[in-house]
Amino acid sequence: MKRIMWALAILIIPAFVIWGAGTSAKNKGDKPDYAGKLFNKKISYDDYYKMRNVARDYAIKSFGNNVPEEFINQMTWSRIILIEEANREKLAVTDREVVEKIASFPAFQRNGSFDKKLYKSMLQDTARSFEEKLRDDLLISGLKDKITSGIMVSEEDVKNEYKKKFEKIKSSYALIPFSGSEKDVQYIDSALLDFYEKNKAAFKKGEEVNIKYLEIPLSNTSAEELAYKVLDQANLKKNLEEPAKANSLEIKETGFFSANEEIPGIGWSYEFIKASFELEKNQINNMLVKTEKGFYVIQLKEKKDPYIPDYAKVKDDVKKAFIKEGSVKISGEKAEKIYADTNSRLKANEKLEDVMKEHGLQLKQTEFIGRDGYVPEIGPAREFVDTAFSVMIGGISKPLKVLQGWAIIAPLEIKPIEEVKFIEEKDKFKENILAGKKEEEFNRWFQDLQKRAGFISYIEKQ
Repeated sequence: MKRIMWALAILIIPAFVIWGAGTSAKNKGDKPDYAGKLFNKKISYDDYYKMRNVARDYAIKSFGNNVPEEFINQMTWSRIILIEEANREKLAVTDREVVEKIASFPAFQRNGSFDKKLYKSMLQDTARSFEEKLRDDLLISGLKDKITSGIMVSEEDVKNEYKKKFEKIKSSYALIPFSGSEKDVQYIDSALLDFYEKNKAAFKKGEEVNIKYLEIPLSNTSAEELAYKVLDQANLKKNLEEPAKANSLEIKETGFFSANEEIPGIGWSYEFIKASFELEKNQINNMLVKTEKGFYVIQLKEKKDPYIPDYAKVKDDVKKAFIKEGSVKISGEKAEKIYADTNSRLKANEKLEDVMKEHGLQLKQTEFIGRDGYVPEIGPAREFVDTAFSVMIGGISKPLKVLQGWAIIAPLEIKPIEEVKFIEEKDKFKENILAGKKEEEFNRWFQDLQKRAGFISYIEKQ
């Protein structure tokens, strides 16, 4: 049965990557007696929750039990919107099409043929609802086919995409680092304040929490047993004070920290952070948190909403950001001068390595890398490789901004695709390229559909 759900899920999942164009009513007092609206049509709570049961069933059977509720909500509204649009387009699915689709599932077949008794025994009294869900899925699939039927890929497109994926290049490069120009950045206090005022959003602090906790170190030979005992006591008493006193433990506080900061007194711990930000004020986590140091029983003491600190509190951060921005600009100007000088001297048959050495730069070399590669101090290789391919062998690129500075790239050797392998893989590769282009087109269309529908949801986040 799970194989069937996977097959059907393919029909309804793609649009979720671009979800977000709809609006949501946040004020409970403004909520009407229906779940949402689209095309000026009211969607009742009954219709919403009926479709939500379908979406939840698909999601869990396809992805497991830990599917976020928000994902299920999005999946529900996607189905409702798409089915409504299919009906507006006067698309329909015949009984024969439903029957043929059911008969095509191997799970309902014996000896390669559809077995009606097997079908009934597997679904029993859920057969009717299963067929209704399948009809909706086929309707959505038909709508998708209509929207994407005009999408084509040429032989040239296939060859170019294959080359982008599999061709590789070896290059040498010189890096003009940002850090080398930090000492050249000059500033006064008024310039820092002006920089802060223009870039306040960059200094915004995310949500922060302050956690009270009891720590049972792993050095304690019965740490786990004691930790569970303390956890049970804390959840029973609804506080940390009584179990702390009963077990001679000290209540500690982390102080405020955000989700991307090291936890004061604890260190880095994904589990600690995740649990901390899921708690409500004064709530005690109902599970132990384990780190490299020990077991923790945690309670949320305070939560601070995102905010922009006053200039005085982030002056050091402002200074660092100002210097970094200035160093990028100054090093970029330096890189342009080096490029111009180097390009001119290469035309005079001087050696690249010698010229770079005069500029105090080391010429480094990559292995053969593709666009999906990674180069240390450069970063992800896609733009680096694209730039290298754009330059003739023997030439150099204009400065490219990379992870740690500006790179001047000199392509050395190209490793082309294997033509025989391309011919062998072309048809399958073409299918994948076409499917991807259709997906992109459908996602763009779905975004526009949400806007045209005037979609609004009155469903509170679960």
